[in-house]
Parts: sequence; structure tokens; C-alpha cells
Amino acid sequence: MKKFLLFVVVFGIIGCGVNSRQMLIEDTQQLKTRTYQTKHYEYSKAVIAKASVAALQDLGFVIDKADMQTGTITATKLLKGATMRITLVIRSDDQNKSIIRTNAQFGSNNQIPQSVEDPEVYNSFFQVLDKAIFFEKENIN
Repeated sequence: MKKFLLFVVVFGIIGCGVNSRQMLIEDTQQLKTRTYQTKHYEYSKAVIAKASVAALQDLGFVIDKADMQTGTITATKLLKGATMRITLVIRSDDQNKSIIRTNAQFGSNNQIPQSVEDPEVYNSFFQVLDKAIFFEKENIN
């Protein structure tokens, strides 16, 4: 019985060590992902939110929910049995500048959506958003 108990304790410690290392690796990957999901702008939260809605619509997304008060926007795009859902969170600082973080998930009807980790997807979105911000600032409809 003592040998069994010792085995369980040692196995538990080894198992926890592997899990802890994996957790740190995942956290490091998440920080890397966050860098290309986030962008800073010199415009107000309201300008960024309006331009974000326009950019998403330009890309063919349907706006599911937009709460300008909290700065959250959720949109979905359907294409040939696949779904992409994107969530934007827009925060402002005291100097009328904004930070936007995007998070996209992709999946088919038969699978659980997976987080999009390709930096090019986020870069493409920010390029469209940059143009939408220009149009918003210039009052171009």
C-alpha cells in the first residue's frame, strides 16, 4: 500500500510539472498572438468603433452585436459551410487614443471553431480598418 501511495504522489508531481511547463509555453504563445491581434490608434473610441463596423461590413461580415458603450463588436461571416466569427474590443485612454484587440475563430459546420493564429489574417483586417478610419475622419460615405 505504501509503494502504491508513493507511486501516486511521484506520478502526480511529474504530471503537474509537465502541465506547468505546457501552461507556460501556451501563455508565451498567447502573448505573441496578442501582439498581432492588437493595434493602437490616435483616434477616439467612437471613431474606431464606427470604422470597425464599416470595415467588417466591407469584408462581408454580418454584425451580430455592437455595443458602443463598452466598445465590443461581434460579427460573423459564412462562406461555403465554414464560419468565421470575429470579436473586437476597443478601449480608450485618457488622451483620446484607442487600443483595439481582435480575436477571430474559424470552423466548419461539423467542427468546433478554432482560434485564428495567422498574423496575416489580422494584418489584413487592420489594413481595411485603416482605410475605414480614413473614410470616417474625412466623412466619406
